[in-house]
Amino acid sequence: MISSQGRRTAYNATLGLKKNNWCRSLGSGITIDSSLERKQGPAIIRRSSEKHSTHQGPPSKGWSGGSSNLRSQAQPDKRQGNGEGEQKKRLLKPYDLSMQLKRMSSEGDLDGAIERLKTTPRDAQNIAVWNTMISECLSAERYQLSYELFTDMKRRGFSPNSITFSTMLSGIAFIKDWSKHSKQLQNSHSLYEYYLKHIGSVKFHEPDNSKELSLQPLVAYIQILGDAGDYHKIFDVYFAMDQEGPLAPDRFVFTAMFKAISTRQKRSVTGGEASTRNDAASDAKHVWIQMEKVMQKNPDFHLDPGLIATAIRALTRGSPNDQIFAFVIIHDRLGLSKPGEDMPRRLSNNLNAWTLDAALQLCNSMQKHRLTVHFTRQVMDKINWDKIWMRYLIDSSHIHKLLRAYAGLASLGSLNESNEALEALEWSVQHDIIYHLPKLTPTAQSYHLALMTCCRSADWSTAVRVYELMTGVEASQFELGGSRAPVVKKRSKGKNLPTDVETMSFLLRTALAANNLTHIRHAMWLADFARVDALLSDEKTTAFYRSKLASTLMEAIKRLQEAGDLTREQEKTWSSYRSLAREVLKSTRGSPTPGVEEERLGNTRTLVDMDNYVAFEMASRSTKSRT
Repeated sequence: MISSQGRRTAYNATLGLKKNNWCRSLGSGITIDSSLERKQGPAIIRRSSEKHSTHQGPPSKGWSGGSSNLRSQAQPDKRQGNGEGEQKKRLLKPYDLSMQLKRMSSEGDLDGAIERLKTTPRDAQNIAVWNTMISECLSAERYQLSYELFTDMKRRGFSPNSITFSTMLSGIAFIKDWSKHSKQLQNSHSLYEYYLKHIGSVKFHEPDNSKELSLQPLVAYIQILGDAGDYHKIFDVYFAMDQEGPLAPDRFVFTAMFKAISTRQKRSVTGGEASTRNDAASDAKHVWIQMEKVMQKNPDFHLDPGLIATAIRALTRGSPNDQIFAFVIIHDRLGLSKPGEDMPRRLSNNLNAWTLDAALQLCNSMQKHRLTVHFTRQVMDKINWDKIWMRYLIDSSHIHKLLRAYAGLASLGSLNESNEALEALEWSVQHDIIYHLPKLTPTAQSYHLALMTCCRSADWSTAVRVYELMTGVEASQFELGGSRAPVVKKRSKGKNLPTDVETMSFLLRTALAANNLTHIRHAMWLADFARVDALLSDEKTTAFYRSKLASTLMEAIKRLQEAGDLTREQEKTWSSYRSLAREVLKSTRGSPTPGVEEERLGNTRTLVDMDNYVAFEMASRSTKSRT
């Protein structure tokens, strides 16, 4: 047994030894033991500092303040020691690496960014970093390089996820001219096969991983097939999909299919808005029927206006039966009714600017211009201007189609269409002023269609009012024999449109169609004010309308000369106009005719023949179903 006196002696000896070691450590820069500092540090430091001050002179600022200052002095020496106290280097994180790659790519050093990725330690890489680099390559249109990165990523042990496939296929989908990118089309097919394997693996191992069970890669792949013209493959992809569950076709898949069908039918249209009869099966109608079946199996499937608008546009370019089927969709899904049908009390939630534009496009394509007017007026009458969202149902594109319908009706001999066209323009201008709707402001093309309607109706007075609304020129203040120029109203910026070649040609054509010398003099008065010679000399304008303006100008001058009441000044000025017009006619000979001018707006017999064809087809199908 050790006595208590012996224990005290041993304790004092140990304490003295630690004190000596502490003092030596202060001089050598070695840090003190943390446990000792916590237990006995304050007393030892106080006595040690006093002892140090007696031998080293007055303390400096670095030593004042006790133990904390001692640690601050010891800290720099810690980095200069034998390695036991060296700080660990900060590891590069994947997020920081991604930002570096983005910055290098934005500076144009794409190859340097790829080299940086490949030489970075694997701990700093993950699938998100590789997806970022692939996306940067696709943004730079380095499609083959992106596919090589995709392959290299797999070799390095990083398995692609749904974001990888979505990034790859969505980037490749920006290619438009596939005749120059056959290799990328093969890569797209390979990516689709890899995607199917990935989905199969996820369904087996992680059936509840909704993030990976994504249809976005399929949507991009269908778009690629549609742009590349591989339409049969689109239906192969569709029928290979699940019909129920998270991988069942959704609205984005069907929208992509309808867009692909529209692209196919656009290529068979030579120009304009004329409808074409598809000799193949009605793909658009078949897709819609398939979509309705999917809707019955999946209660969460909801139609949206974008899908409906795309479907109507695809059906518009189909056969007459497809177009009739589109009217059924318009009635059931948009709530727009034909004359004689039950009219819904309110507009459908699916009716917006896109779907209404598609419906009006269908009517004009089928040359059913009365329906265009009826649908547009139906929406106009039901707009509640107190609801902000309803103010954007109609914009200048819808007014443009309405005016096109009026021009078509005027070509069929309808007499009041010019006044209706003027009222549509005034309605647009009025509500634009009240509710500040810039998209509702009529465009120059809209005014030209209204003037075309007046020309076909030989309505000079309405043409003058349309011209006043367009330019702000008080054109109606014409006086026979007067030389006073018209006054131009001051309106807000952009409201007074300039008089161009198309406008003046329509005015002269309308005056000649009215076959009234007073109207012709009035038109020549406006031509002088608009400097018709400068308009004819402007070679940047459409050659067809320069030619039209030149021919109508020569005809108007001839009519007035035959009347024999020209002044000497007018005879001199208009003679120069006639010489300039001859030169313009020579230079513009054989110029192409714009689609709106050469478009056959149809006649009553054509419409009756189309209706009879549709009725015959419907009766034939009904007979086959009964047999």
